[in-house]
Amino acid sequence: MSQNLRSSSTIAGGSTMSSSPGDAPHLVSMNSSCTSETILSESQESKTSAMKRCVSSISTSDNSIEYATRHKHFKASPVNNTGRLITLHNARILQRSGSFLHGSITVDQYSGLIVEIVEENLEELMKVQQYRELIDCKNQIISPGFIDIQLNGAYGIDFSNADVSPLGLTVEDMMEVSRKLLATGVTSFCPTMVSSSRETYQRIIPLIREAREQQLKDKTTNKKRGANILGMHLEGPFFAPSKRGAHDNTHIFAPTKGMGSVIETYGLCTSDVTTNKSRLEDIDIITMAPELEGAVDVIKSLRKPKTAGCHSVVISCGHTEATYEDGVQAVANGATLLTHLYNAMNPFHHRKPGLVGLLSSESKLARTGLERPFYSIIVDGIHVHEAAISMAYNTHPHGCVLVTDAMSAMGLGDGTHSLGAMAVDMKGDRATLTGTDTLAGSVVTMDTCVRRFRQFTGCSVGEALLCATLHPAMVLKRHIAKKNAVGFGSAAPIGVLEVGAHADLVLLNDELEVMGSVVGGSIDFGLLSKLN
Repeated sequence: MSQNLRSSSTIAGGSTMSSSPGDAPHLVSMNSSCTSETILSESQESKTSAMKRCVSSISTSDNSIEYATRHKHFKASPVNNTGRLITLHNARILQRSGSFLHGSITVDQYSGLIVEIVEENLEELMKVQQYRELIDCKNQIISPGFIDIQLNGAYGIDFSNADVSPLGLTVEDMMEVSRKLLATGVTSFCPTMVSSSRETYQRIIPLIREAREQQLKDKTTNKKRGANILGMHLEGPFFAPSKRGAHDNTHIFAPTKGMGSVIETYGLCTSDVTTNKSRLEDIDIITMAPELEGAVDVIKSLRKPKTAGCHSVVISCGHTEATYEDGVQAVANGATLLTHLYNAMNPFHHRKPGLVGLLSSESKLARTGLERPFYSIIVDGIHVHEAAISMAYNTHPHGCVLVTDAMSAMGLGDGTHSLGAMAVDMKGDRATLTGTDTLAGSVVTMDTCVRRFRQFTGCSVGEALLCATLHPAMVLKRHIAKKNAVGFGSAAPIGVLEVGAHADLVLLNDELEVMGSVVGGSIDFGLLSKLN
């Protein structure tokens, strides 16, 4: 702000970020819940103040943290503020409820965080326009950036390709996918591997960690940013062979040794974390069949680590012959997600409801202190009929998570492509294992899934967007501030538009077409040109 302007905005985790003449903006710890009344500006010369209602409040009931004061070397002057603060105004801003606020949102390119959300007031904005860049969004929609928790590859790049470079996966390949995903509205994604050999896991997992670390370094430079690379989603190999789908049967087996099987298969390092080996911290999600021998031990161990502060992995039930009772047991032991609902699992039957029956079991599960699991679903119009999509959503709307389950052919034309070691034929939006009718992942983008989901279910625009933003963030427990997080800005929430959250946004028109993206406060993908 200016030499004669002081501002204060409520920050996630119940902190206040303030700046005064000549001082560095700083964070002051407060209670874990922020207030809705926020002083936005106060002129020291006139001694008058303008109070505005801050419509953003962030719940951090599980986490009361004090953000690192990365601003301490920044001087509050017009020179330093210009180009650092960007205010997107005249926009419809998505709220957690699925409703929209007509207002403005200010992002800080230095910290990569959202620092202010207020109702639209052009007169007030004009008073501070010389200290920030103003962008008129022309009443378009601002949503949190999409989060894809199941992406096997895209644009000709396969995340399960362990061949030796230059044919195999490289760090630059990951960066290329990351950058291109912004055009689809995705600002965070979990790189996903299909069932693979031990050697493949032990090469790919450390490589993707290297890509994540490189991305963190790039955020401190002027390099073009891409979508955030989150922890991995390991889809397999602990599957029911009959439900393996497009996965290679030679890699499918049960975790009979419990966690011992997990450690051996993924090559996890359990002691010296300085070695270039796979680590549990590299993994966000594991999909497995909960009825297999040893599976319950794995679920308990990964969801409820014996050592306090240890990394917890999301366990998702998928590629499974699990019964309804198996599903209840899995949830009771910590499973919180169902992978691509309906696909590669027993179908719903009125006497044998299977895992699908968990969606309608809110009361039954609540009696034992349990909650219904989230469920991911592929909305390409091929994997699941629109009536089945609508039925699932109407039964459990707050648990719906849109995923692409896209493979390397996404973004390419018709032809033969690869999925791990398998060949896949692509025609239109349909991808099948070569020589078969077996679906092999999808090739649609996340923005397409959002549009089709709204069409199939008849839900509101806001409700559709929540399924690609807040809900996947909740699966990963990233919708609230994280304790003990490592990395630039990694403690801040994603999937929400609230003060103190990651400044990862997507601008959409009324048809839910992507106009542009903002990652870490940095504008990407033609945002300005599309607004002109």
